Amino acid sequence: MFTPKVLLVNDDPASLLALASLLTDRENYEVITARSGEEALRKVLTHDFAVILLDVSMPSMDGFEAAEAIHSHPRSAAVPIIFVTAHYADEMNRLKGYQRGAVDYLFTPIIPQILQSKVAVFVELAKKNLQLQHQKMELEKLNEDLQEQRKQDLQHINERRQAEEALRQSQEELRQLASYQERIKEDERKRIAREIHDELGQNLLALRIDIAMLHARTGATHPKLNKKVHGVLDHIDSTMKAMRAIINNLRPTVLDLGLNAAIEWQVKEFQRRTGIACELTMPPTELVMDDGRATALFRIVQESLNNVFRHARATKANIELVLTESRLLMKIADNGVGIFPGCRRKANSFGLVGIKERVSTLGGEFDIHTGQDIGTALSVSIPLDDAIGTTNVGMEGSLPPIIFDRRASDALDLKISRKRTPARRKKESDNINELT
Repeated sequence: MFTPKVLLVNDDPASLLALASLLTDRENYEVITARSGEEALRKVLTHDFAVILLDVSMPSMDGFEAAEAIHSHPRSAAVPIIFVTAHYADEMNRLKGYQRGAVDYLFTPIIPQILQSKVAVFVELAKKNLQLQHQKMELEKLNEDLQEQRKQDLQHINERRQAEEALRQSQEELRQLASYQERIKEDERKRIAREIHDELGQNLLALRIDIAMLHARTGATHPKLNKKVHGVLDHIDSTMKAMRAIINNLRPTVLDLGLNAAIEWQVKEFQRRTGIACELTMPPTELVMDDGRATALFRIVQESLNNVFRHARATKANIELVLTESRLLMKIADNGVGIFPGCRRKANSFGLVGIKERVSTLGGEFDIHTGQDIGTALSVSIPLDDAIGTTNVGMEGSLPPIIFDRRASDALDLKISRKRTPARRKKESDNINELT
């Protein structure tokens, strides 16, 4: 525990003892004595004093010189000095004492209570000063800790920012990669469908024409052969039907007729296949856009309807497309059981994730409104830009909803056009001549 010190300086032992006897509150401070100015300077170099009671009249170094020397040292420059004298009681010496840095100038005989009060004030000031120094040191230490903590926090923030930036960049690269893979997959589907259409389709069509001609020529002359030819025609028709289904699964050729026709065909085909009643509402204008965007929107509708069939247990689905000045809004809703909590986080469940990524690739927004036993509504908003336009189809206002019935004959029949080269026409002519 800190104990303040009081220095008494006097060359007279009796005066020094008398002065010390006046300071009776020894529990709060320690009294140290010196019998000359030189000894007082040595004490000041080794101790910190709350106050110095200094005699003015001393041999070799008087009190004024001692006070000046004490205040010239950095360690004791702020130590308060009280001059105590019995001989230099005039105003000039008092002024000289104050000029040497004294805080008070007392004459003997000294009233004990006054001296005790003055010393007690400076002792208390020393304690307060020490407390302030300790608080200053604690604040400095706290400030250093805070600076270090701030430095670490800034470092962590920078590291986290870099990690978030790296994560965003990685997500963007993954999104671009997924978009690129989807585009490559669609291009490959389109290529395979076109090759099936151009190669296998043309060959099957030519074969069917030849077999049909043979069937017509053998009806009356060769009944058994005619029956066999009829079976071959049935097999060819089944093969062509399967081929059309494969082409439509790869890339529906109805997309070449426009997005409106493709969505209408998909909804109609979905209802025919699943028996779920569908209501389709589309804008009165034909949507004109690049093939990539049209294919992406068609796939969104296709995947959404597949989710309705697989998970919703619905009996009705509503598909609505709304065209505004700046956006294309699409909503697919059902009256099914809704999405249960946690279903979207199932392993290997990427239907909604795929739809979200497609919408993100188009620069749009995707939202889901669902609840148990209230159905599910998927909302897609795609911005309109130079890649999207409209063609007026001669109708005003919005188109009335298209409600499809459930007859199997409603399936859209897509016929394959035949390219007849001169060599193929010659071959067909030769076949006809042989049959006749």
